[in-house]
Amino acid sequence: MPTRRGLLVVASGVTLLVLGPLLGYRELALLGALALVAVAVAMGLVGRPARLQVRRRIPVNRVATGNKIVVTLEVEAETDGRSSRHGLMAAEWISGPDGRVRWSLRAMRAMPARMTYELVARRRGVLDIGPLEAGRVDPLGLAATIRRHGGTDRVWVHPPVHRLRGVPGGMIADPEGDRDAAQAGGLTFHGLREHVLGDDLRQIHWRSSARHGRLMVREYVDTSRPKAVVLVDQRATGRDQLDEVASAAASVLALAIRAGLGCELQLSGGRRSDGRGGPSTMFDLLAEMTHTAPGPAAGAATPAGAAADPDLVRSCRLLRLRPAGDVVVLLSAVAGSADLIVFGELRDCYAGLVTGLIGGTAGIAVPGLLVLNAATAEELAARWDEVTKWR
Repeated sequence: MPTRRGLLVVASGVTLLVLGPLLGYRELALLGALALVAVAVAMGLVGRPARLQVRRRIPVNRVATGNKIVVTLEVEAETDGRSSRHGLMAAEWISGPDGRVRWSLRAMRAMPARMTYELVARRRGVLDIGPLEAGRVDPLGLAATIRRHGGTDRVWVHPPVHRLRGVPGGMIADPEGDRDAAQAGGLTFHGLREHVLGDDLRQIHWRSSARHGRLMVREYVDTSRPKAVVLVDQRATGRDQLDEVASAAASVLALAIRAGLGCELQLSGGRRSDGRGGPSTMFDLLAEMTHTAPGPAAGAATPAGAAADPDLVRSCRLLRLRPAGDVVVLLSAVAGSADLIVFGELRDCYAGLVTGLIGGTAGIAVPGLLVLNAATAEELAARWDEVTKWR
Protein backbone atom coordinates (compact mmCIF):
# COMPACT_ATOMS: atom_id res chain seq x y z
CA MET A 1 0.00 0.00 0.00
CA PRO A 2 1.19 3.60 -0.51
CA THR A 3 3.17 5.22 2.27
CA ARG A 4 2.49 8.77 3.42
CA ARG A 5 4.96 9.95 0.82
CA GLY A 6 3.21 7.83 -1.78
CA LEU A 7 -0.20 9.25 -0.87
CA LEU A 8 1.19 12.78 -1.16
CA VAL A 9 2.58 11.96 -4.61
CA VAL A 10 -0.80 10.49 -5.66
CA ALA A 11 -2.63 13.61 -4.47
CA SER A 12 -0.16 15.84 -6.30
CA GLY A 13 -0.47 13.77 -9.46
CA VAL A 14 -4.26 13.94 -9.48
CA THR A 15 -4.11 17.70 -8.90
CA LEU A 16 -1.72 18.18 -11.82
CA LEU A 17 -3.87 16.00 -14.09
CA VAL A 18 -6.89 18.18 -13.34
CA LEU A 19 -5.18 21.59 -13.43
CA GLY A 20 -3.04 20.92 -16.54
CA PRO A 21 -5.84 20.88 -19.12
CA LEU A 22 -7.73 23.66 -17.32
CA LEU A 23 -4.70 25.95 -17.39
CA GLY A 24 -3.63 24.84 -20.85
CA TYR A 25 -0.31 23.28 -19.74
CA ARG A 26 0.10 19.75 -21.06
CA GLU A 27 3.39 19.43 -19.21
CA LEU A 28 1.59 19.62 -15.87
CA ALA A 29 -0.76 16.83 -16.88
CA LEU A 30 2.20 14.74 -18.02
CA LEU A 31 3.94 15.24 -14.67
CA GLY A 32 0.75 14.19 -12.89
CA ALA A 33 0.51 11.03 -14.97
CA LEU A 34 4.17 10.20 -14.28
CA ALA A 35 3.56 10.62 -10.55
CA LEU A 36 0.69 8.15 -10.62
CA VAL A 37 2.72 5.69 -12.69
CA ALA A 38 5.61 5.94 -10.24
CA VAL A 39 3.35 5.00 -7.32
CA ALA A 40 1.80 2.15 -9.30
CA VAL A 41 5.25 0.79 -10.18
CA ALA A 42 6.35 1.08 -6.54
CA MET A 43 3.31 -0.92 -5.41
CA GLY A 44 4.11 -3.56 -7.99
CA LEU A 45 7.69 -3.82 -6.73
CA VAL A 46 6.77 -4.39 -3.10
CA GLY A 47 4.02 -6.87 -3.97
CA ARG A 48 1.72 -8.44 -1.43
CA PRO A 49 2.60 -8.64 2.30
CA ALA A 50 4.67 -11.69 3.18
CA ARG A 51 3.23 -14.24 5.60
CA LEU A 52 5.91 -15.55 7.93
CA GLN A 53 6.22 -18.02 10.77
CA VAL A 54 8.48 -16.75 13.55
CA ARG A 55 10.14 -18.70 16.35
CA ARG A 56 11.97 -16.60 18.90
CA ARG A 57 14.46 -18.29 21.21
CA ILE A 58 15.81 -16.60 24.36
CA PRO A 59 18.02 -18.94 26.45
CA VAL A 60 17.43 -17.06 29.73
CA ASN A 61 14.33 -15.00 30.47
CA ARG A 62 15.60 -13.66 33.80
CA VAL A 63 18.80 -11.62 33.90
CA ALA A 64 20.51 -9.16 36.20
CA THR A 65 20.97 -5.51 35.34
CA GLY A 66 23.91 -5.03 32.99
CA ASN A 67 23.80 -8.52 31.47
CA LYS A 68 23.31 -9.31 27.81
CA ILE A 69 20.18 -10.91 26.36
CA VAL A 70 20.79 -13.08 23.30
CA VAL A 71 17.77 -13.39 20.99
CA THR A 72 17.62 -15.83 18.08
CA LEU A 73 14.95 -15.59 15.40
CA GLU A 74 14.05 -18.43 13.05
CA VAL A 75 11.82 -17.19 10.24
CA GLU A 76 10.08 -19.24 7.56
CA ALA A 77 7.68 -18.26 4.77
CA GLU A 78 4.24 -19.84 5.00
CA THR A 79 4.17 -20.36 1.21
CA ASP A 80 6.81 -20.57 -1.52
CA GLY A 81 6.43 -17.27 -3.30
CA ARG A 82 7.86 -13.79 -3.57
CA SER A 83 8.74 -13.74 0.13
CA SER A 84 11.33 -16.48 -0.43
CA ARG A 85 12.91 -14.84 -3.50
CA HIS A 86 13.21 -11.22 -2.41
CA GLY A 87 14.80 -9.64 0.62
CA LEU A 88 12.67 -8.39 3.48
CA MET A 89 13.47 -5.52 5.80
CA ALA A 90 13.11 -6.60 9.43
CA ALA A 91 12.88 -5.04 12.88
CA GLU A 92 11.78 -6.07 16.38
CA TRP A 93 9.59 -3.98 18.64
CA ILE A 94 10.88 -3.91 22.22
CA SER A 95 8.90 -2.45 25.13
CA GLY A 96 10.81 -1.78 28.33
CA PRO A 97 11.22 0.61 31.26
CA ASP A 98 12.42 3.37 28.92
CA GLY A 99 9.51 3.06 26.49
CA ARG A 100 8.91 1.28 23.20
CA VAL A 101 11.65 1.20 20.57
CA ARG A 102 12.08 -0.31 17.11
CA TRP A 103 15.23 -2.46 16.92
CA SER A 104 16.39 -2.68 13.28
CA LEU A 105 17.75 -6.01 12.04
CA ARG A 106 19.60 -7.02 8.91
CA ALA A 107 17.54 -7.72 5.82
CA MET A 108 16.37 -11.28 5.25
CA ARG A 109 17.65 -12.21 1.78
CA ALA A 110 16.27 -15.74 1.60
CA MET A 111 13.95 -18.09 3.42
CA PRO A 112 14.24 -19.76 5.84
CA ALA A 113 16.25 -17.13 7.70
CA ARG A 114 18.05 -17.21 11.04
CA MET A 115 19.16 -14.08 12.86
CA THR A 116 20.78 -13.48 16.23
CA TYR A 117 21.11 -10.18 18.03
CA GLU A 118 22.03 -8.99 21.52
CA LEU A 119 20.35 -6.59 23.91
CA VAL A 120 21.87 -5.11 27.06
CA ALA A 121 19.62 -5.07 30.14
CA ARG A 122 20.54 -1.55 31.16
CA ARG A 123 18.07 -1.15 34.04
CA ARG A 124 15.56 -2.97 36.20
CA GLY A 125 12.24 -3.73 34.61
CA VAL A 126 10.36 -5.98 32.23
CA LEU A 127 11.22 -6.29 28.55
CA ASP A 128 8.54 -7.41 26.10
CA ILE A 129 10.38 -8.48 22.95
CA GLY A 130 8.35 -8.68 19.75
CA PRO A 131 6.52 -8.84 17.51
CA LEU A 132 8.78 -9.05 14.45
CA GLU A 133 8.05 -6.44 11.80
CA ALA A 134 9.00 -7.45 8.26
CA GLY A 135 8.19 -6.28 4.76
CA ARG A 136 9.39 -4.38 1.70
CA VAL A 137 9.75 -0.69 0.88
CA ASP A 138 10.51 0.54 -2.62
CA PRO A 139 13.71 2.61 -3.16
CA LEU A 140 11.76 5.89 -3.33
CA GLY A 141 9.66 5.13 -0.24
CA LEU A 142 6.37 5.45 -2.13
CA ALA A 143 4.90 2.06 -1.18
CA ALA A 144 5.44 -0.52 1.53
CA THR A 145 4.05 -3.89 2.57
CA ILE A 146 4.97 -4.26 6.23
CA ARG A 147 3.31 -6.72 8.57
CA ARG A 148 3.94 -7.81 12.13
CA HIS A 149 4.58 -11.50 12.72
CA GLY A 150 4.80 -13.77 15.75
CA GLY A 151 4.11 -13.09 19.40
CA THR A 152 5.88 -11.44 22.30
CA ASP A 153 8.40 -12.91 24.74
CA ARG A 154 8.99 -11.47 28.20
CA VAL A 155 12.31 -11.03 29.99
CA TRP A 156 12.58 -9.93 33.61
CA VAL A 157 15.57 -7.71 34.43
CA HIS A 158 16.28 -8.08 38.14
CA PRO A 159 17.81 -5.24 40.16
CA PRO A 160 21.51 -5.41 41.05
CA VAL A 161 22.39 -7.18 44.31
CA HIS A 162 24.97 -5.87 46.78
CA ARG A 163 26.35 -8.51 49.10
CA LEU A 164 25.41 -8.01 52.76
CA ARG A 165 27.22 -9.77 55.58
CA GLY A 166 25.40 -8.85 58.77
CA VAL A 167 22.37 -10.99 59.72
CA PRO A 168 19.91 -9.02 61.91
CA GLY A 169 19.16 -10.35 65.36
CA GLY A 170 16.01 -12.46 65.48
CA MET A 171 16.90 -14.19 62.20
CA ILE A 172 19.07 -16.83 63.89
CA ALA A 173 17.32 -20.16 64.16
CA ASP A 174 19.40 -21.67 66.96
CA PRO A 175 21.22 -20.32 70.03
CA GLU A 176 24.42 -21.89 68.67
CA GLY A 177 24.00 -19.93 65.43
CA ASP A 178 22.89 -22.82 63.20
CA ARG A 179 20.29 -22.16 60.51
CA ASP A 180 17.97 -24.85 59.20
CA ALA A 181 17.11 -24.31 55.53
CA ALA A 182 14.56 -27.14 55.35
CA GLN A 183 11.19 -25.90 54.19
CA ALA A 184 9.11 -29.04 54.68
CA GLY A 185 8.57 -31.85 57.16
CA GLY A 186 7.48 -29.72 60.12
CA LEU A 187 4.34 -30.06 62.19
CA THR A 188 2.07 -27.47 60.54
CA PHE A 189 0.03 -28.39 57.48
CA HIS A 190 0.53 -25.79 54.75
CA GLY A 191 -1.35 -27.13 51.71
CA LEU A 192 -1.27 -29.50 48.76
CA ARG A 193 1.01 -29.34 45.76
CA GLU A 194 1.88 -31.50 42.78
CA HIS A 195 4.30 -34.37 43.38
CA VAL A 196 7.88 -33.89 42.19
CA LEU A 197 10.74 -36.36 41.99
CA GLY A 198 12.19 -36.99 45.45
CA ASP A 199 9.02 -36.37 47.49
CA ASP A 200 8.23 -38.82 50.28
CA LEU A 201 5.53 -41.18 48.95
CA ARG A 202 4.01 -41.33 52.44
CA GLN A 203 2.92 -37.70 52.03
CA ILE A 204 0.76 -38.41 48.96
CA HIS A 205 -2.88 -37.38 49.46
CA TRP A 206 -4.66 -40.07 47.49
CA ARG A 207 -8.16 -38.58 47.46
CA SER A 208 -6.90 -35.26 46.06
CA SER A 209 -4.69 -37.15 43.59
CA ALA A 210 -7.71 -39.05 42.26
CA ARG A 211 -9.71 -35.81 41.96
CA HIS A 212 -6.98 -33.92 40.09
CA GLY A 213 -5.78 -36.82 37.96
CA ARG A 214 -2.16 -36.41 39.12
CA LEU A 215 -0.22 -37.13 42.30
CA MET A 216 -0.69 -34.50 45.02
CA VAL A 217 1.38 -34.41 48.21
CA ARG A 218 0.83 -32.75 51.58
CA GLU A 219 3.19 -29.88 52.25
CA TYR A 220 4.21 -28.96 55.78
CA VAL A 221 6.17 -26.00 57.06
CA ASP A 222 8.17 -25.51 60.19
CA THR A 223 6.60 -22.52 61.93
CA SER A 224 9.73 -22.06 64.03
CA ARG A 225 11.81 -21.44 60.93
CA PRO A 226 13.31 -17.93 60.92
CA LYS A 227 11.57 -15.50 58.62
CA ALA A 228 12.47 -12.19 57.03
CA VAL A 229 9.83 -9.85 55.65
CA VAL A 230 10.92 -7.08 53.26
CA LEU A 231 8.43 -4.23 52.99
CA VAL A 232 9.06 -1.89 50.05
CA ASP A 233 7.57 1.59 49.92
CA GLN A 234 6.74 2.24 46.26
CA ARG A 235 6.67 6.03 46.64
CA ALA A 236 9.52 7.73 44.82
CA THR A 237 10.24 10.94 42.94
CA GLY A 238 11.18 8.95 39.85
CA ARG A 239 12.15 5.56 38.47
CA ASP A 240 15.86 6.04 39.22
CA GLN A 241 15.12 6.51 42.90
CA LEU A 242 12.88 3.44 43.00
CA ASP A 243 15.61 1.43 41.24
CA GLU A 244 17.89 2.08 44.22
CA VAL A 245 15.16 0.92 46.62
CA ALA A 246 14.61 -2.22 44.54
CA SER A 247 18.34 -2.95 44.57
CA ALA A 248 18.40 -2.63 48.37
CA ALA A 249 15.39 -4.97 48.67
CA ALA A 250 17.05 -7.53 46.38
CA SER A 251 20.20 -7.37 48.51
CA VAL A 252 18.27 -8.09 51.72
CA LEU A 253 16.37 -10.96 50.09
CA ALA A 254 19.61 -12.44 48.77
CA LEU A 255 21.08 -12.29 52.29
CA ALA A 256 18.06 -14.11 53.74
CA ILE A 257 18.18 -16.78 51.02
CA ARG A 258 21.90 -17.41 51.59
CA ALA A 259 21.23 -17.74 55.33
CA GLY A 260 18.52 -20.34 54.69
CA LEU A 261 15.70 -18.19 56.01
CA GLY A 262 12.08 -17.94 54.99
CA CYS A 263 11.44 -14.81 52.94
CA GLU A 264 8.48 -12.66 52.08
CA LEU A 265 8.34 -9.57 49.91
CA GLN A 266 5.50 -7.10 50.30
CA LEU A 267 4.97 -3.93 48.28
CA SER A 268 3.11 -0.98 49.73
CA GLY A 269 0.79 -1.12 46.72
CA GLY A 270 -0.56 -4.47 47.91
CA ARG A 271 1.30 -7.05 45.81
CA ARG A 272 3.31 -9.67 47.68
CA SER A 273 5.29 -12.86 47.19
CA ASP A 274 6.44 -15.42 49.74
CA GLY A 275 8.74 -17.21 47.33
CA ARG A 276 6.74 -20.44 47.17
CA GLY A 277 7.46 -20.57 43.44
CA GLY A 278 11.15 -20.06 44.09
CA PRO A 279 13.28 -16.99 44.84
CA SER A 280 12.87 -15.74 41.28
CA THR A 281 9.20 -14.90 41.94
CA MET A 282 10.22 -12.27 44.48
CA PHE A 283 12.86 -10.79 42.19
CA ASP A 284 10.31 -10.80 39.34
CA LEU A 285 8.02 -8.72 41.53
CA LEU A 286 10.82 -6.23 42.13
CA ALA A 287 11.41 -6.04 38.38
CA GLU A 288 7.72 -5.32 37.74
CA MET A 289 7.41 -2.76 40.53
CA THR A 290 6.44 0.79 39.51
CA HIS A 291 6.64 3.99 41.53
CA THR A 292 3.87 6.16 42.90
CA ALA A 293 4.14 9.88 43.54
CA PRO A 294 5.02 10.81 47.13
CA GLY A 295 2.78 13.02 49.22
CA PRO A 296 3.69 16.57 50.29
CA ALA A 297 5.04 15.47 53.69
CA ALA A 298 7.12 12.56 52.43
CA GLY A 299 10.76 12.48 53.34
CA ALA A 300 10.50 15.18 55.97
CA ALA A 301 9.96 15.57 59.66
CA THR A 302 6.31 15.20 60.58
CA PRO A 303 4.49 18.54 60.74
CA ALA A 304 1.62 18.95 63.16
CA GLY A 305 -1.38 16.98 62.05
CA ALA A 306 0.44 15.20 59.19
CA ALA A 307 -0.60 11.61 58.56
CA ALA A 308 1.36 8.60 57.40
CA ASP A 309 0.97 7.25 53.90
CA PRO A 310 -2.31 5.25 53.69
CA ASP A 311 -0.74 2.44 51.64
CA LEU A 312 2.07 2.04 54.16
CA VAL A 313 -0.40 2.06 57.04
CA ARG A 314 -2.43 -0.68 55.36
CA SER A 315 0.70 -2.75 54.72
CA CYS A 316 1.76 -2.52 58.36
CA ARG A 317 -1.74 -3.52 59.46
CA LEU A 318 -1.56 -6.63 57.26
CA LEU A 319 1.82 -7.53 58.75
CA ARG A 320 0.23 -7.37 62.19
CA LEU A 321 -2.67 -9.63 61.21
CA ARG A 322 -0.52 -12.34 59.61
CA PRO A 323 1.73 -14.73 61.59
CA ALA A 324 4.68 -12.77 62.89
CA GLY A 325 8.07 -13.06 61.28
CA ASP A 326 11.38 -12.58 63.02
CA VAL A 327 12.52 -9.39 61.28
CA VAL A 328 10.77 -6.83 59.09
CA VAL A 329 12.91 -4.57 56.91
CA LEU A 330 11.27 -1.41 55.54
CA LEU A 331 12.97 0.13 52.52
CA SER A 332 11.88 3.55 51.29
CA ALA A 333 13.13 6.61 49.48
CA VAL A 334 10.67 9.15 50.86
CA ALA A 335 9.35 7.87 54.20
CA GLY A 336 8.82 10.57 56.80
CA SER A 337 8.66 10.50 60.58
CA ALA A 338 4.93 9.71 60.59
CA ASP A 339 5.54 6.68 58.38
CA LEU A 340 8.33 5.41 60.63
CA ILE A 341 6.21 5.84 63.75
CA VAL A 342 3.53 3.62 62.23
CA PHE A 343 6.16 1.08 61.22
CA GLY A 344 7.71 1.18 64.70
CA GLU A 345 4.41 0.06 66.24
CA LEU A 346 5.17 -3.44 64.91
CA ARG A 347 7.91 -3.90 67.50
CA ASP A 348 5.54 -5.80 69.78
CA CYS A 349 4.94 -8.40 67.01
CA TYR A 350 8.42 -8.89 65.56
CA ALA A 351 11.80 -9.66 67.03
CA GLY A 352 13.48 -6.95 64.99
CA LEU A 353 12.63 -3.92 62.87
CA VAL A 354 15.07 -2.33 60.44
CA THR A 355 14.47 0.70 58.23
CA GLY A 356 16.59 1.61 55.23
CA LEU A 357 16.09 5.16 53.93
CA ILE A 358 17.71 5.75 50.55
CA GLY A 359 18.33 9.21 49.15
CA GLY A 360 17.07 12.54 50.45
CA THR A 361 15.86 11.31 53.85
CA ALA A 362 19.02 11.59 55.94
CA GLY A 363 18.57 12.83 59.49
CA ILE A 364 15.22 11.16 60.24
CA ALA A 365 15.28 9.04 63.39
CA VAL A 366 12.60 7.43 65.56
CA PRO A 367 13.34 6.33 69.14
CA GLY A 368 13.56 2.55 69.46
CA LEU A 369 13.80 1.98 65.70
CA LEU A 370 17.01 1.14 63.85
CA VAL A 371 17.22 3.53 60.88
CA LEU A 372 19.95 3.28 58.24
CA ASN A 373 20.34 6.37 56.06
CA ALA A 374 22.14 6.15 52.73
CA ALA A 375 22.23 7.90 49.37
CA THR A 376 22.32 4.72 47.29
CA ALA A 377 21.74 0.99 47.67
CA GLU A 378 25.50 0.40 47.60
CA GLU A 379 26.00 2.86 50.44
CA LEU A 380 23.16 1.21 52.37
CA ALA A 381 25.01 -2.12 52.07
CA ALA A 382 28.05 -0.50 53.69
CA ARG A 383 25.92 0.97 56.49
CA TRP A 384 24.25 -2.42 56.97
CA ASP A 385 27.57 -4.20 57.49
CA GLU A 386 28.65 -1.58 60.05
CA VAL A 387 25.76 -2.44 62.42
CA THR A 388 26.88 -4.27 65.57
CA LYS A 389 23.64 -4.12 67.55
CA TRP A 390 20.36 -4.79 65.78
CA ARG A 391 18.00 -4.21 68.73
